Amino acid sequence: MKIIVLFLAIVMLPAVYAVGADFYVTDVAPKQVTPGETTTLNITLKNLGSEYAAYLRAILDPDSKSPIRAVGPSKKYLTRADVAQASYEYFGLVLQAAEIMLQYPVCVDENASVGTYSVPLKLIWEDAVRKEQNQTVYFGITLYGAPALNIASVSTLPSRIYADSEFNLSTKIENTGTYKARAIEARLIFLKEFTGERTAFIGTLEKDKTSAATYNLKVSKDAASKAYDFSLQTSYLDESGVRKIIEKNFEVYVSERGKVDLEIAGVTTSPTKLYPGKDFALSAQVENVGKQDAKAVKVQLAAMKEFTGERTSFLGSLKQDDTSTAIFDLTVAKDAEPGSYDVEMQISYLDELGMEHFEKKHFGLAVAEAPKTVPYAWIGAGAVILLSLVYLIKRRRSE
Repeated sequence: MKIIVLFLAIVMLPAVYAVGADFYVTDVAPKQVTPGETTTLNITLKNLGSEYAAYLRAILDPDSKSPIRAVGPSKKYLTRADVAQASYEYFGLVLQAAEIMLQYPVCVDENASVGTYSVPLKLIWEDAVRKEQNQTVYFGITLYGAPALNIASVSTLPSRIYADSEFNLSTKIENTGTYKARAIEARLIFLKEFTGERTAFIGTLEKDKTSAATYNLKVSKDAASKAYDFSLQTSYLDESGVRKIIEKNFEVYVSERGKVDLEIAGVTTSPTKLYPGKDFALSAQVENVGKQDAKAVKVQLAAMKEFTGERTSFLGSLKQDDTSTAIFDLTVAKDAEPGSYDVEMQISYLDELGMEHFEKKHFGLAVAEAPKTVPYAWIGAGAVILLSLVYLIKRRRSE
C-alpha cells in the first residue's frame, strides 16, 4: 500500500522547468591554442531557459584566472546576429532556444604551461520584469606546445676545408617553439664527395634553448672547389609522444688549395757591423704570404768559406700570414775580404697534403775592414819613455 501511495505522489508532482533565461555554451572554436598565440575565439551560447533575456552582456574571464586575455574590451553587448559587437546599444531579445555567437580577439599567455584550462564567461542580462540577472558559464581550452627546431648556425673546424682533408662540422639547433622536443636525433645527409659520421643524438631540448651536433667528416681528394648541398634531418617526439621529422638545408664550401709562398721578410745581425775573425748572430725572418699553411719548415744556409758556424734552423709550422725567425750563430773568417757577400738560403717544408717542397732565397751580408790597431810593443815602449820623462822632471825640480 505504501509503495502505491509513493508512486502516485511521484506521478502527481508538477513538471519542473528552469525559471528565467538559462545559458549554455554549445560550441567553442578553436578548442586548442598555443602559448603566445593570437586568435579569434568564437563562443556559441544558447538560451535553454523558460524566458527571454534582454540587454545581454558578457565579460570574458573577469578575474583573469585563465591564460586567455581579451584583445580589446572584455565586456560586450550581444545580438541575435552571427557576430557580436562591442557596443552599448540595445540589440533586441535573446528568446528561448535562441543561439547567439560571441567573438573575442584573444591572445594566450606565452608563459602558460600546456594543459586544459576552464575559462569563465560571466553573462549579465535583464529579465521580463527588468530585474538584472547574471550567470557564469565555463568552457574548456587546451594549451598545447609545438616544438620548432631550426638551424641556428653551421660552422667547420678548420674554417677553410680542402679536398682530401678532414674537418669537424658543427650544427647548432635551436628550439623556437612553445614546447620541448624529446629524443632528438639529428641525421646528416651529404653527397658522395664526403664521408664520415652521419648521426648525432641530442636528447631533450627545451623551448628557447640551443644544442650543438658535431660530425667528423672527410672530403674526397677528387672533390672540386665549390659549394655542396647538405641537409640536416631532425626527428623528435612532440608533447603527444608522436615522432616527427623536419629537414633543413645548408651549404658547405670546399676551397681551392693555394700555394705556399715563403719569403724573407727581413735580415739582421748582432752586432750590426761584421769584421773578419768576429762572431755574430744572424736573424732571418721568414713570412708565409701564400694561401695555405706550411709544415715542418726548415731553413739552411749554403756553405761559404767566409762564414762558418751553425747553418740549420727549424721553424715548425708556419700558417698563412704568419712570420717566424731563423737564428744562426756564425763567425766571419779571419781571411775574409771586406765587401758584400751573397748568401743562399734554402727553405724546405711540407704542404697540407704532406708533399715536400724546396725554395731558394738570397740576401746579402757586408763585411767591414778591420779597424787598425797600434802594436802592443809600441804601446809598451811609449809607456816606458813617458815614465822616464816624468822621473827626470821630478828629479830636476828636487835639485
